[in-house]
Amino acid sequence: MQLGPVVMNKKAAKAGLTQSLFERMVLIGVRPVRLSVQYRMHPCLAEFPSNMFYEGSLSNGVTEEDRMPSVSGGNGGQQFPWPEPRKPMFFYSIQGVEEISASGTSYLNRTEASYVEKCCTHLLRQGVSPGAIGVITPYEGQRKYVTDYMKRSGVLSSSLYEMIEVASVDAFQGREKDFILVTCVRASETSGIGFLSDPRRLNVALTRARLGLMVIGNPRVLSKNILWRALLLHFKENECLVEGPLNNLQPRWVTGVRAKLRPLRSTER
Repeated sequence: MQLGPVVMNKKAAKAGLTQSLFERMVLIGVRPVRLSVQYRMHPCLAEFPSNMFYEGSLSNGVTEEDRMPSVSGGNGGQQFPWPEPRKPMFFYSIQGVEEISASGTSYLNRTEASYVEKCCTHLLRQGVSPGAIGVITPYEGQRKYVTDYMKRSGVLSSSLYEMIEVASVDAFQGREKDFILVTCVRASETSGIGFLSDPRRLNVALTRARLGLMVIGNPRVLSKNILWRALLLHFKENECLVEGPLNNLQPRWVTGVRAKLRPLRSTER
């Protein structure tokens, strides 16, 4: 349920080299053994991936207390404004606009980039090390724009923002950060959500954070996809689907986010 090899050569891809050795072994009858205890994430961050991708089979080798952010803040002791204090996660509803990047082959979303900077700045002001923050985006255009925007427009020293890793989902596979921000980028009512529709890519993105997870995107557009609709419902049921200023987050109500959560069938993975 994680990403396979990245194959840039079309002939190699056509020859089947996008399929991993692991997948080949499963297909010829080698029985895989699942590691069912996770030691990375705060339990609330593990709940959705476990239920959606692993039939609810993941158990937690760490407790909430083990993974509660311990930063006290340099701004009067204010903690990060999680909507639910014991659930360090939220989906931040942003009505941005997707654009074709300068390369002509990727996308960016300026509004989402500005909210990434706001969230990163808040974490930095709390005393979180920039090396403990990661920003994930499926688009190279957004990666470059976010990197440049934070250095140019961030209110703190540009050297702090330079140490925050901004990378693709693929680059983060197998790795972790204390805090992960996911900027979804896609916001068009008509052009679909591209890379975001890949369940494996979503699984990897959601499971990189140890202490806190922030997903920034347009819920109305994303909810047209069954997988993202389930994720939005999960955030909504946990009272973590929000909008508004970071210091005054309010619940966000989204039309259509009512479908009951169900695990993906094997044919959908």
